[in-house]
Amino acid sequence: MKRLLILTFLALAAPAAAQAPAAAPAAKPAAPKATSSAPRAFTQTRKPGDVETDPIKCFWKTDRSTVIVGERFAVVLTCGIIDTDQIKAIPDFNQLEGTTIGLQPFEVVKSVRHEDVRNAPWRYIQYEYTVRLIAEGLFEKDLDLPAVKITYHIQSSIGGGSTGRDQTYQLPAMSMHIASLVPKKGTDIRDTTLSTFAEIESRRVQSTGEFVAALIAFGFALVLLGLAFVRVVGRYRVRTPAAERILGVSAVLAGCLREAGRVQVDAGGGWTPELASRALTVLRIGGAVALDRPVSQSIVGANVAAREGQLALRRGVFRPRRSLISTATTPGTIARSMASGNGHAPNARTEVMLKEFEESLAVLSRARYGRDGRMDGSALDSAFETGVAALRKLRAARRWPMRMVESLTKSVSDIGSAVWSR
Repeated sequence: MKRLLILTFLALAAPAAAQAPAAAPAAKPAAPKATSSAPRAFTQTRKPGDVETDPIKCFWKTDRSTVIVGERFAVVLTCGIIDTDQIKAIPDFNQLEGTTIGLQPFEVVKSVRHEDVRNAPWRYIQYEYTVRLIAEGLFEKDLDLPAVKITYHIQSSIGGGSTGRDQTYQLPAMSMHIASLVPKKGTDIRDTTLSTFAEIESRRVQSTGEFVAALIAFGFALVLLGLAFVRVVGRYRVRTPAAERILGVSAVLAGCLREAGRVQVDAGGGWTPELASRALTVLRIGGAVALDRPVSQSIVGANVAAREGQLALRRGVFRPRRSLISTATTPGTIARSMASGNGHAPNARTEVMLKEFEESLAVLSRARYGRDGRMDGSALDSAFETGVAALRKLRAARRWPMRMVESLTKSVSDIGSAVWSR
């Protein structure tokens, strides 16, 4: 490939030029676009195959040749710049930004610089401007995009490297025709959209499809709402006397957390078999709820004392009564239930809570029913704190909003499974 050398730094090597036996004749300009404040000259002898060319060349391009006043159109400026290891032309890109380039009387609304393209020995840059013209008295006239000037200098690595003086490249003007909105003999201005029967039919088909999709989505919403309503009504459909109505899961878990707080306060003075039994009762109930197993409840009078393994919860304000809560959940029960799955595997969050209940119950059971009867305070404190943390997470998961979300999710999953099975 021919090397393209541009030796335009005579001003930096004037003494060397004065000692030359004869000055090289100035080359004829390749195009009338490039102008410079001083003539170009050469300070070295050309090598065979070298040719002279302009270090920068640019051209305009528009997406239309005729515009109306106020109409936005695209103007693209593309420039090829010499960029080799020996010679580089470095333009002032700030002059080409949309906020600084002068295209008056046209107004630059937006500008974008695209990614450069390299094709040795050239590097091509491109700016895209969105332009409009807002003025009066220009209808049916030709108006030029002004001749923009670009300042650049030459950077050379020959002879130790040098930077040439600033030079100017001037783009040619480009003519644009400004059209009128209406004919010259028009008596009014009517700007209407072109709507055909085909466009109307297309929009009608589109609107019908969107309406059908909306009806399908609305139908699914009604089905989910109906399932939720049936589950809520079914829970309270069987009316029982207030004295025989058992406590809900949320109330049971809240009572367990209150009892756990009292156990932690009493355990500050040291663990006893009686405290370990109370702690086991609380965690057994929590484990049963996490396994979705029924919890035994007995409604008794306010003066009936709770036995070991039972948790007494007060209910009622005007006629207070007590509900004795108990269950026989053990670490082995939890382990076997997790291993078998009971027909459905628990989710990851429930599985973590069950493991925490299992570990806590195992530690407390060994302390309460072990042969040595030794109470390791630190181990019991850690195990009970783990169980209480699982109890708090279980209560948060069993609140009404979370239970409703899980119920709806399960119902949708069951419906989907039934549909796909058919």
